[in-house]
Amino acid sequence: MTNSLQALLQKLPEPNSDTGDWLERLRSDALKIISSRDYPSTKEESWKYTSLHDLRKNDYLIADERNTGALLKKPYSRDDFLEADKLHLVFINGFFQPNLSTDELLENGIKIRPTKTKKADEKCNLETILKADLSETFSALNILTLCDSLLIEVEKNRKIEKVIKLILIGESSEPLLKSLRIIVKMNENSHARVVEEYRSHDKDAGLTNVVTNLRLGQNSTLFHHRLQMESMNTTHIGKIDAQVDSGASLYSDSIVMGSKLSRVDIDVSLSGRAAYCRLNGLFTGINDQHIDHHTTIRHLVGETHSDELYRGILDDNSRGIFNGKVVVSADAQKISARQASNNLLLSKLAEIDTKPELEIYADDVKCAHGATVGQLDETALFYLRSRGLSYKDARALLIYAFAEKVIESIPLPALRQLLENKFLGHNQMSEFIQQG
Repeated sequence: MTNSLQALLQKLPEPNSDTGDWLERLRSDALKIISSRDYPSTKEESWKYTSLHDLRKNDYLIADERNTGALLKKPYSRDDFLEADKLHLVFINGFFQPNLSTDELLENGIKIRPTKTKKADEKCNLETILKADLSETFSALNILTLCDSLLIEVEKNRKIEKVIKLILIGESSEPLLKSLRIIVKMNENSHARVVEEYRSHDKDAGLTNVVTNLRLGQNSTLFHHRLQMESMNTTHIGKIDAQVDSGASLYSDSIVMGSKLSRVDIDVSLSGRAAYCRLNGLFTGINDQHIDHHTTIRHLVGETHSDELYRGILDDNSRGIFNGKVVVSADAQKISARQASNNLLLSKLAEIDTKPELEIYADDVKCAHGATVGQLDETALFYLRSRGLSYKDARALLIYAFAEKVIESIPLPALRQLLENKFLGHNQMSEFIQQG
C-alpha cells in the first residue's frame, strides 16, 4: 500500500526556515520529524484498538482558504449563530469567518486574535507552546497543514461573563483535510468558559485534525466543553494539551456523538500545588462508529487533585475505547485521584475496550479507579412500561439516566438542554422527567 501520509505531504509547498517566520520554522521542524512516517498503526500500543485503514485509503485535499466559499453547501449569515450571552467565533473548513462571528471580538479583559503572524508573540510564548508536541504524528501534521489558528487570552484578575463559543463547521463533499490550532491562555486569577462545537454537512467526508492548548495561570479557572457532532462520513482526530498551575482549576467535558472514526487525546499536567482538574466524558456510538478516548493526568507536584468520569453508550456494531492513565510523580505526595469508566452496551455486537490505569511513584496518595460494562435493566424497562411508557420511550429514559451523571455536571443550561433533547427526542419525555 502507498504511504498515504507521505503522499499527502508531497502536496505541500516546501517550508522555508530561512525567512525568519517562526511558523515556517516550526513547519520545517515538523516536516523533518514525520518525513519518513506513515499514520500510526495498530502495532503501536496507544493505537492498538484503533485502525486507520480507512484513513489511508483517502486521497485528502488540503483545505485552502481560496476555495472555502466555493465548497459551501448553504449560505450563512451572522444571525445563524448569534446568542445574547455568547461570543461566537465561526470557522468553516478550518478558516476563521469574521463576517459570521460576533462583532464583540474584544471585550474588556479578553484578547482574541489569529496567531499566524510574521513575528512570534514573545509574551505568550506561542512558538514554545506549538513546538512542545511536534513529536506526535498528528500534531506535526497539524502544524504542516495549518489552516487557521486562534489565541484566546484572558487578562489577569478578569472574569469573562459571556461564554466564548467556537463553531467549527465542515462543508465539503470532497475529502478535505482541515487542521486547526486553538490556544487558550488564562492569566493569574482569571475565569472563562470556552465551548468548541464541531459540526458538518451530512455529506462531509473530510478529516478534522485539531489541537487545543490550554495554559492555566495561578488561581485561574477554565471551563472547557468540547462537543463533536460531525457527519458520520468524517474522521476526527483531536488533542487537548493542558498545563494547570498552582491553585488553578480545569473543568473539561468531552462529548462525542459524531464521525465514523473519532479519536480524542487529552493530556493534563498538574504542575503547581493545589492544582485541580475534572475530566468528564460522554460518547455514544451507532451503526459502525468507532470512538476512542485516551486521557493522561500527570500529578507532577504534591497536593494536586483530579476527578475523572467517562461514560460510553454503544449500539449496533459500534466500538468504543477508553484508556485513562493517572501518573503520580515521586515528589507528588498528598495527592488524590479518582477515575471511573462506565459503559452501557445496547447491542450484542457493540464492543467496549476500557483500560483505566494508575502509575504511582509516591506513597502518601489517595487513588482509586474502576470500570464497569453492563446492559439495560429488563426489570426497570418492565416497570416503566407498566407506567404507560412505550418500549422506545422507556429505553430512551433509561439511557438518559445513565448519561445524566455526566450531563448534570455541565454548567451550561443550553448545552445540557441540547443533550437532553438528543437522548430523549421530544418534549413529552422532557415533561415526564420534570414531573419525575
